[in-house]
Amino acid sequence: MRKDNMQKKQEECLAYFRERPIYRKLFQKMRNKYESLGHMGGKVVLTGLSREDKLHLGGFLQKDFADNKTVTVSVEAFEKCLAGSRFSGISLEELLTMYFGSTMTAKKEERQKEIEKREEFFESLWKECKDTWAKEWMKAAVKEHGPGYEMLLRLYRDDPAKLRETVTYVVSAAEQLPGLTGGETELLAVFAAKTTGDPHYFDAGTWAERLLLSMLSAYFQEEKDAELSEAERKNQLFYRAGVLKDDLSNDILVYGIRAWKQDGTLHEGIEGFFMEQEPVRLTLRTVGKLGRAGSGCKTIYLLENPAVFSNLIKKDARCAAVCVNGQPRLAALILLDLLKEAHMFYYWGDFDPEGLLIAQRLKERYKDRIRLWNYRADWYNTYLSDVRLSEMRIKKLEKVCLPELKELRAAMEKEGRAAYQEAMMEEWTLNSTPFPEENPECSGA
Repeated sequence: MRKDNMQKKQEECLAYFRERPIYRKLFQKMRNKYESLGHMGGKVVLTGLSREDKLHLGGFLQKDFADNKTVTVSVEAFEKCLAGSRFSGISLEELLTMYFGSTMTAKKEERQKEIEKREEFFESLWKECKDTWAKEWMKAAVKEHGPGYEMLLRLYRDDPAKLRETVTYVVSAAEQLPGLTGGETELLAVFAAKTTGDPHYFDAGTWAERLLLSMLSAYFQEEKDAELSEAERKNQLFYRAGVLKDDLSNDILVYGIRAWKQDGTLHEGIEGFFMEQEPVRLTLRTVGKLGRAGSGCKTIYLLENPAVFSNLIKKDARCAAVCVNGQPRLAALILLDLLKEAHMFYYWGDFDPEGLLIAQRLKERYKDRIRLWNYRADWYNTYLSDVRLSEMRIKKLEKVCLPELKELRAAMEKEGRAAYQEAMMEEWTLNSTPFPEENPECSGA
């Protein structure tokens, strides 16, 4: 009988508050407060109330709100009024549970449960993976919220099953990277097919590619170059790991260069162009298989633009030259790394912010093995183009800090215009020594 009385009281209580619309607004705010605090308490503020709303609240709380623009209700005061009403015995928490038809849950509790669930997931995942450096990197990323953590967390939220599959494959693949195991360099698609069964598994934009690159960045302690495109950054990381992401479209134009394979035998194809005194475009696939490269000349000219490169080799067929064609790509850097020990580089590029940054980057990489050639402020002022530099491009000059480029940088900041190699070719032909004094006579062989 007592149970029937309590049930009747609950029904009457629920009916009372549901008949008065203001309580939905009040109870929702109280519920939010509970979720935030983790317990019943605090105060809630109500605005935009009608005269009828104020009368209903005032009647229950025994206050006059008629002249109030806003009404502040203490949760503690409401509980006291509830306990003193004909609905005594029903707590505010019980009332809110009945009103909304669901159990009250604090956000802190929900967050803690979610954290525990996530930790259990990753613990089970680690047990499925081999004990490798890749697994330890991911464990540390999750535990310490380091690089890669946001990526793993996002994939966990989107699709835990997909994350489990991706992590398992990537950890296994990382241990088989040719560059880390002493194997021969291979194409990324071939490597993907061998390790996952899918040649497109590490395609650009996939979670697998992003995760593997993040791991490799940490493994090689990569120092990111702001001037390097994302595509070239990926190419370089993958190459260091022994896989070629783009082995054909990534290339370099050369002249007067000889090369030997990794087994020490002469590369007959490159030798043919050398003997015929013809330029040749070498792909990353070809350059990546070389063990050594050289020239009969001590000096090797590095030029930014193909037109100037062409003019140089016509001017003196005995020279050796490389056209980097803008920002040096991986194929260019690999070849220059092979050449740097036995040769001195002379670099000349466009007089614009990007050109100066390329020159600076090459100088930083090859240090005393490279000299910046023809970077003259008088040439810049003579051959100014009509190309106006935008504020964004001029701002790039702030990164130019090499002493030999400061005069040119100052002139460029003052004039706000670019000057290009092609326009300076006549000046270069008349006034620039094709072979610096320290360069011995080229043998041409």
